[in-house]
Amino acid sequence: MPDTTTTRTWQLTPHTLATIDDQIDQDGIYAKGYWEFVDGKNTVTGLRIGTGETRVVARFGDWITRHPNGRYTVHEQPQPDA
Repeated sequence: MPDTTTTRTWQLTPHTLATIDDQIDQDGIYAKGYWEFVDGKNTVTGLRIGTGETRVVARFGDWITRHPNGRYTVHEQPQPDA
């Protein structure tokens, strides 16, 4: 069983998606790719964590934090000024 007594943080990128997804699944939390319509086609743009009203979505560049109580939060990547 994974150690969920400590805080863990990851930055979500296309390269780290599978590793983070696997780790969250090992913690017993449902996770899967998050798809959006981009440039005329469905594209994975992040990771959906959890189900129902408590689910959170992280997009590439965001930071995902697993808290000792088993809760996940997402800290969005700052957006450049327009």
